[in-house]
Amino acid sequence: MFQEQSDWLASGRFADLLSARRHAPYLTRHRLAAIDARTRVVAIAFALATLLWIALDVATLRADLWRFLLAARIFAILVLLRLAIVPERETGRLRALTMLGIVLAMPLMIYGISQYLFAGLSHHGAAAINVNLYRALPLLALAGLSIFPLVAGEGIFFALVIAAVVGGIQSGLVGVNTIELLSLLWVFGLVMSVYLIGCAIQLNHMMALAHRASHDALTGALIRQSGVEVLDLHFRLACAQDAPLSVLLLGAGDFKPADGKSGNAARDQALKAIVAKLHALLRQADVVIRWDGEQFVVILANTPLRGARLVVERVMRELLGVRTGAAPFTPFMGLAERQTDGAEDWWQLIALSGNRMQLAKKSGAACCADHEGIIKPG
Repeated sequence: MFQEQSDWLASGRFADLLSARRHAPYLTRHRLAAIDARTRVVAIAFALATLLWIALDVATLRADLWRFLLAARIFAILVLLRLAIVPERETGRLRALTMLGIVLAMPLMIYGISQYLFAGLSHHGAAAINVNLYRALPLLALAGLSIFPLVAGEGIFFALVIAAVVGGIQSGLVGVNTIELLSLLWVFGLVMSVYLIGCAIQLNHMMALAHRASHDALTGALIRQSGVEVLDLHFRLACAQDAPLSVLLLGAGDFKPADGKSGNAARDQALKAIVAKLHALLRQADVVIRWDGEQFVVILANTPLRGARLVVERVMRELLGVRTGAAPFTPFMGLAERQTDGAEDWWQLIALSGNRMQLAKKSGAACCADHEGIIKPG
């Protein structure tokens, strides 16, 4: 159990619960899509609750109070319904969090108006219950955030904004004393702790599902579909920053059974060993993709051709010793680099590295080909 927890922390997954900075593109896409979809559901739920609350206001409050609140409620309902029917498209982080922020702003707006209207008034019976429900609106908004897969940084930001709004309203409009204000903020802190745990559980579950859906079960490398997303993102970033980007296509070749093992067993063990070696040799920012059967794509982000050649030499030297129930592995690889090869899209890098991998395969074992020719292990 302790080893699993240590591995979980070492894997960086705990850091991914705190910040979205290192999230893989496939995780970011699924997370933002979930925030967008749940924001729409919450907007509809808030709109319905806001509508139904009108009857309670009419039944318990003075006419001048509920009529003023009615105008605010109608405005909130229109805004919430508009958000719920915004056309769906690829959601960026800023857009998703802005939509969520607008949804949260509606109950806070009604809360602020209600506290202004109720300040200095005395209520009894059902009216007092209704007034207390208004005071609980910020806590309900805060608790509702627990259904969203937010990282801790985002969750704390929303919580601090809500706390600042409540603190400003209570001290400015209502004029509560310091003890009451501190007590209210203490309750906010407790609710925030619970809701941040809820967000972390949501996000951790999503991370686990996304990892299983995007990684090859045998080797742990990215599957091709997810790898294409990562490759496209890296290429667009490299173009935007005028940075180098190297792509290495590695062919694992045929594996001969040994030690009485079946051919498939020998192949599976060798592929697992190869990917494990690659992950050990490469940087954390580099990506390994199982491209096609025994072929793997390695994305070397922000790596010029000279640095990529050093990686190739190290990979060839280390992988020559891989032997797991099969004949020794003899890698053949093709290398392409965005700037050197003048590639205008990522698929050109794949095509170039594929052609060069075939050239390396024809020329002999354990070598790599780039635009200048064959690279052999030193």
